[in-house]
Amino acid sequence: MDGRYCFKWFALCCVLAGAVGCRNTSQPPSPFGQMPNTNTPSGPMASVKSMWTGTGSNTHPTVPVEVAPDVSKKPASADAIVAISDVRLDAAFDEKTAPGSKEAMLDLAREGYQKALKQEPKNKNALLGIARFYAKIGEKEKAIEAYKKYLTAYPSDANAALEIAIAHARWKDWAGACAWSEFALKIDPENRNVKKTLGFCQARAGKWDEAFATLCQIMPEAQARHNLAGLLDHMGHADASKQQLQLAVKADPNFAPARDFLAELDQPRALADPNGVRQASDQQPAP
Repeated sequence: MDGRYCFKWFALCCVLAGAVGCRNTSQPPSPFGQMPNTNTPSGPMASVKSMWTGTGSNTHPTVPVEVAPDVSKKPASADAIVAISDVRLDAAFDEKTAPGSKEAMLDLAREGYQKALKQEPKNKNALLGIARFYAKIGEKEKAIEAYKKYLTAYPSDANAALEIAIAHARWKDWAGACAWSEFALKIDPENRNVKKTLGFCQARAGKWDEAFATLCQIMPEAQARHNLAGLLDHMGHADASKQQLQLAVKADPNFAPARDFLAELDQPRALADPNGVRQASDQQPAP
């Protein structure tokens, strides 16, 4: 083989190599951004030269990698926001909370309830939460408005009406407490807890006969008169309290609480209390 033949052979090889290298191997752009190149081996073998092909060959099959779509963060549910607000409201009135933090906690709680209502206007927990919030901070008008809005959406919830009655009792609005207790009984006429609250509130409103009649619906006469006597004593009506205890013992001579309380009332005040003031009975209204 002479030199001219070798040169022609070398030139032919160069032409063929150039033709192969000029092919377009670029990929179209991906709508997900840069896609992994699964045709090129990665790792140490990527730069290994082969005496036969010019590049190292990977004998292991390549696995295409799928790009997961971005998962957007979902906003917190209304119930979750209300739960956080409830914690903040409780923390605001916790004795361990620093006085300077109370107002900030209350603002965060209110904003949370309002955010939940904006997200779900008829969310049960959010409607109750904002009503309880206003009741707890003493904003009477806003609390009643919020409770009414809740009862409009959920008219069969007697416990919510009872909450309004108890809120009125805390505000010393006994007439309002009686009215809302009666409203709760219209929803659930057999609710014993509502009847007990109504009886106590009627007594505090001065409606003693009505209070006795209400309490007798859920307890024996002797117990009803004993509870009424405790309330009367707490309100400073010692003679009326003693009268109710005497009637209680007459109704049930074996009812020990009434007998003991009556004996206490019969003692001179100086003997009952060294300071000359007898302690009132522990029979207090539920609110």
